[in-house]
Amino acid sequence: MKELTKAEEQVMQVVWRLQSCFIKEILEALPEPKPAYNTVGTFIKLLEGKGFLERKKVGNVYAYSPLINERDYSRKSIKTLMGKFFNGSSQDMLSFLVEEQELTLDQIEDLMKKLKKND
Repeated sequence: MKELTKAEEQVMQVVWRLQSCFIKEILEALPEPKPAYNTVGTFIKLLEGKGFLERKKVGNVYAYSPLINERDYSRKSIKTLMGKFFNGSSQDMLSFLVEEQELTLDQIEDLMKKLKKND
């Protein structure tokens, strides 16, 4: 699975949410400042080329749907992040988040419950 640029990820977030959509719908769902219609079309072509989207002709336009599951992409992205910054260690990454106070005590307790459930 290839990595996506920030802009490509933004487009994919919309497609994952809508599941099947037209470029016009993607454009409407993107935050301000909105890119040009042709720019979104270019991102769509890039995403098709990377194997993230498929298109189906509906009348005289195309509807786009995801080929890659959002959870699978998220899993791959987290593994890449862990590899780059934490030597592949989820424990080191979690320790970093705790030290940087990115996790509240309630969130840590919730994680502990999930870990115990998976044992």
